[in-house]
Amino acid sequence: MNTAETISDAPVILAARRISIQDRYSMERLRDLTLEIRKGDVIALIGASEPAKRLLLRCLDLLEQPEGGNIEVNGEPVMWRHGGADRARRSIGMVFSRESLFQNLSVMDNMMLAPSDGADEDEMLNLERAKKLLKFAGLSGAAEEMPVDLSAGQRRRLAIVRALMLQPRILLIEDPGSDLLPAEKNEVYALIRAVKKTGMTILFSTRELDFARDVATRVVFMADGMVREDGTVKDVLDHPQYERTQAFVRKNTGFYRELNARAFDDYEFEGAIETFAAGKLIPPERRRKLCDALKILLARMIFPHVTRIILTLDVDAKTGDLVAVAQYPGTSFDPLSTDNPDAESAKSELFTFVKSAKYHLPASGRNEVTVTV
Repeated sequence: MNTAETISDAPVILAARRISIQDRYSMERLRDLTLEIRKGDVIALIGASEPAKRLLLRCLDLLEQPEGGNIEVNGEPVMWRHGGADRARRSIGMVFSRESLFQNLSVMDNMMLAPSDGADEDEMLNLERAKKLLKFAGLSGAAEEMPVDLSAGQRRRLAIVRALMLQPRILLIEDPGSDLLPAEKNEVYALIRAVKKTGMTILFSTRELDFARDVATRVVFMADGMVREDGTVKDVLDHPQYERTQAFVRKNTGFYRELNARAFDDYEFEGAIETFAAGKLIPPERRRKLCDALKILLARMIFPHVTRIILTLDVDAKTGDLVAVAQYPGTSFDPLSTDNPDAESAKSELFTFVKSAKYHLPASGRNEVTVTV
């Protein structure tokens, strides 16, 4: 298991200590899982199983009592009987991907309901806090609206700031970008970045590795109900040690498709490329170039010789260039080689759309062609 480069001396504010539990909603099970969350951590929880990550979040939010092991809050084991879990939960803010807003209450009433059971809180102070948080989330103008009248992105932002009303020590967020349009997702991610700047400790589950790279200080990879890797972003996403982590990172970095020459649908493929590039805010002209370049490379240069291709796309964080990598098995075959005269016209046309194209045969033996647009 990877560990952080330096061991923080910040206090542990929430921890799972060797917890085991069977999920009542799925076949997933947590198995002797340990995770420490320290003050100031911003942790991206990744892994292929959404139910397993959700189960861990429910345990950390004290909605599920582990069958084995326990949860510690602020260094103290949770006492589950006699309201101990409810009292400990006051320092934890939770945002589920389905928001759990009260549909019969206005935006402001949803905000004010959160601290309503804190008898020692002054209502005017709560009102001022709610107004500030709504402004913080860009929702001041929606205070009297009903949740049904908000966009999905607005509802997600409302759920986040509602969870902040009780001034928790840690914020847990389930897959903050799920089921959102690109523009809405960007607004939610911008809010989480702003929350991070306040010093809030955050753990969020996600498949969006670009966002994890951008905002997280730690990445935790789960598989088989256990923490398999836990370390810095560089450790886990750039140099994963566990084979399952490596496969997950490859599959969820940018765009990933397994393509078969016999079932290649030109229109479906073009639509998928357009959707990915639009989500990355790539201008239409460059999206068109990318589509044209990839159709030439795949249909005219590689598929006549190879039937199966893995295609990944990503955006270079430094240059903003779109980078496509086509990987395929078999003996060494370079479609860009001058020894391939049948592809000369296609290659010439390809270079009218791309900045660069190169072939590489890594030590693994899997052929790679990389094009940059």
